[in-house]
Amino acid sequence: MVWLLFMHICALVIWAAALLILPLLIHHSQTQLAEAAGTGDTIDRLWFTRLASPVALLAIVSGTTIFTVSRNIDSWLLVKLTLVSALVVCHVLAGLLILYRKRDHTAAIGVKCTSLFAAILLLLLGIIIVVLVKPGQGSLLWFL
Repeated sequence: MVWLLFMHICALVIWAAALLILPLLIHHSQTQLAEAAGTGDTIDRLWFTRLASPVALLAIVSGTTIFTVSRNIDSWLLVKLTLVSALVVCHVLAGLLILYRKRDHTAAIGVKCTSLFAAILLLLLGIIIVVLVKPGQGSLLWFL
């Protein structure tokens, strides 16, 4: 069980770092249009498909396995799962932003990248706070 928790934390840290770097890469790729070595893919697309997405799946699967093995359903865990679901939505939005950037007439890509970065950062901070504090049922009545 400890190795599973370690794998989950490592995957989550890598996923968080990859998600925070992704909007910066998308904005940089828009301005520089640098292509990877002969494949035609840009660095942001490779970062998304080869690093961020597989590590996100590993973090979600290992977290789900921990949840099912421990059979511990607390109210703070529901809040954490809600925040992680919103983080998955941000992950999908980053992928859509990569596709949007490839269009001919893209507008305000910097604003979109900044907004996505801020949303990801706030969600990650929320997840860290909920996991470290582990508030009880009484203090989460505003959410439930």
